[in-house]
This record gives sequence, C-alpha cells and structure tokens, in this order.
Amino acid sequence: MRHARSWGTALALGLAAACVPPRQPRTASPLRTALGTSSQIENLVRSALALDAAGDRAADTLYASDAMVVANARGRLGTPRFAGVGYGGRVTVAAATVTVEGGFAWGMIDYRWFNLQQHQAESGRATFVCERRSSGWRIVHVHSSQLLPWDR
Repeated sequence: MRHARSWGTALALGLAAACVPPRQPRTASPLRTALGTSSQIENLVRSALALDAAGDRAADTLYASDAMVVANARGRLGTPRFAGVGYGGRVTVAAATVTVEGGFAWGMIDYRWFNLQQHQAESGRATFVCERRSSGWRIVHVHSSQLLPWDR
C-alpha cells in the first residue's frame, strides 16, 4: 500500500510537470538611442553651467520640476546650483562623459568657474542624470563638489 501511494504521488507530480509549458529564456531587447543624443545631453549640461554662472533664470527650463540638485552636500533650489560657481563670471568645461540608455542619460563633467573682475577661480566636478520626458531631455539630478586643491 505504501508503495502504491508513493507511485501515485510520483505520477501526479509527473502529470503536473507535463502540463506546465517549458520556460522560454528571456532575451533583452536592445535599447535604442538616437544618434547624437550624448552630445545633445552634454550640450544641455554645458548650457546649465553657463546659465547658472550668469545667474540666468532660463537655466530653470533645463531641469525637471522635481529635480534634485546637491552642491557641496547642500540642496540647491536656484542659481547658483553648481559647487564653486558664484554670480557673474564664466564657466569652461575641462572634460565631460555621457552615457545614454533608453530614456535616461548620466555622466560626469569637470568645470572651472572664473570671475576675473573679482580675481576668483574655482574648479568643480558634477555627476548628473537626465531623463527624456514629454517636453524633451531634462536634468533630474545633479551632484557637484569643488575639487580639492591636490585634485586640480
């Protein structure tokens, strides 16, 4: 009797397994990105830096309404948003990298801010995340810090 019960259980499990379709391996669909998008994102961030240094409120249009901006460990709600950037002067970009996948882009940018009238100069580095929204690419996160003297 005991042998018949284990045989019945094995038969039931075998039938149940036969009713389940075999698993199909999932293949990731390739992400599609438009040509030139990384340079478009780099230009977006360069514009944000330049407008920020000029104190121009047009910079607000480059950010998502829910964007989070952090500079030197402090949240920033308006210009100047980037660490080391003050009012006036100009910004130059020393290096930039951008990666785009689907509707998101992220990267890093090294910049220098100069105010020749006040004899000020600062260096900074920012990481950023951008998202493609219905209104176009927008900056959704920026974190920037001033470079330490030995990293300049």
